[in-house]
Amino acid sequence: MQSFTALLSLLFLPLVTLPAVSAQGALICGTTGWDILGATPAFYALTNPAYSTAAACKKLCTSNKCGSFAVGNGTCLLYVGGVASTLNANTASLYAYYDAPCIV
Repeated sequence: MQSFTALLSLLFLPLVTLPAVSAQGALICGTTGWDILGATPAFYALTNPAYSTAAACKKLCTSNKCGSFAVGNGTCLLYVGGVASTLNANTASLYAYYDAPCIV
């Protein structure tokens, strides 16, 4: 009986001890910075007040199947890859970077 109880506790241990995982897991969402020197530049840049918010730029990103986008200084930038391959984080920047799946 004691081994059966130990076995049951081992079976249910992972369910109890696993941390909750955020729906946005390893995504980078809203981090300010600049493009990494030598990184692939944005494939699309639009300076238009109608697309200068994160929500509007994300819609443009979604329709263009981009991997990430950035907004700032009245501009929406679309990138092929994710933020991790593009961003040099810097809090002094006017640009905020988002992976395409980020909720904005």
